[in-house]
Amino acid sequence: MLYTSIILVLLVAFFFIVNHWNQNRGVAYLVFIILDKALTQFSLLVLNTTQDATTFTLVYHLSPLIVLQGPFFLYYLKSLMKGEFVWNKRLLLFSIPTLLFLINLIPFYSLPFENRVVYLSEPLLSQYLKGYLFLSLKQQYLFISIYNTAFVIYGVWFINQLKAGGGIYIKKKVTVLFTRIFIVSFLTIIPGLVVVFLLSLNSKQTGMIDFFNPDAVNTNYLYFQSLVLPISFFFVPNWLYNEKEPLSFLDNFLLTWKKVTSEHAKTSADDSFEKSTDFARIIAYIETEKPYVKTQFSLHDISQALNIPHNRVTNFFNKQLKVPFPTYRNKLRIEHATNLLRSGTHLTTSIEGIAEMSGFKSKSIFYKTFKEAYGTTPVDWIRENL
Repeated sequence: MLYTSIILVLLVAFFFIVNHWNQNRGVAYLVFIILDKALTQFSLLVLNTTQDATTFTLVYHLSPLIVLQGPFFLYYLKSLMKGEFVWNKRLLLFSIPTLLFLINLIPFYSLPFENRVVYLSEPLLSQYLKGYLFLSLKQQYLFISIYNTAFVIYGVWFINQLKAGGGIYIKKKVTVLFTRIFIVSFLTIIPGLVVVFLLSLNSKQTGMIDFFNPDAVNTNYLYFQSLVLPISFFFVPNWLYNEKEPLSFLDNFLLTWKKVTSEHAKTSADDSFEKSTDFARIIAYIETEKPYVKTQFSLHDISQALNIPHNRVTNFFNKQLKVPFPTYRNKLRIEHATNLLRSGTHLTTSIEGIAEMSGFKSKSIFYKTFKEAYGTTPVDWIRENL
């Protein structure tokens, strides 16, 4: 019973890695967050159940890593939107607080292990032991909470901005992502707040939770809270199994197991997977990066940017979208030019300048393409619509 939550969390992490890794390795960010949160909850459960702070002390050694949950959440969102693993030097900058907390805990790490256990489990004795340099345990966790919350808020704002400025595919993708995050957050946070509230009511000091006092902390509450996180992901099976259409738990489990045990996937399955992966990555790349505003934009640019063979990129447009690449490119350029006109760019920029900003090599090509799309010239369109 004690280890049920850990088994479920490992199962969820296993499903995410197996079903998402080949398509987008950014899932590693999400798996880290899930495992880190679950490990903390498990240590508190063991602490209350066994009255032994050994496990909690071992987990506390890793507490500086909690600071990474916020930045990793942001980079998971960025990886999803870009369709591939996102990593840059800015993430190292966001990881500096982790290094600072490691430095802060040098006195704690230098204590004999028995004293570390005492420091975390005996409030009266811990005042005689120096376990930090500049931030106490409460101050450290307060900073972590604020820091991670700031990244979560920024991450939500970031993808909402992408949704506002993106195409139909990006809008749909962000809506699906928001729905999944909302479901898991609601199922995790609300019961968690209820549990913390009930625990604080039973504690001797109002608003304080004494995990060493079994009379103050109901083990069943903690056990329930540790199960909520992994179980919540099974309410969004499409996310867990990376499937467009929901299947039963058994069907998904068998499919996942086959992915692990089969040495060679069938060619048809590989082709189907490649097609769905190419579709997501190419559309996301075009809508987020807007490479079509460059006059020299070609199929080769997509192939090079996403590391997808040229023939697969060609097949994507001809067989999946069923639209020739030049036609699709001109459609995007005209839409971009129209948006510029609607925003009033023509008041400060010439039509020729707008054509160049939209990726057209010349004014004549722009006029010809615009008339094919709207049946009128840009100048006449402005008079009629603006």
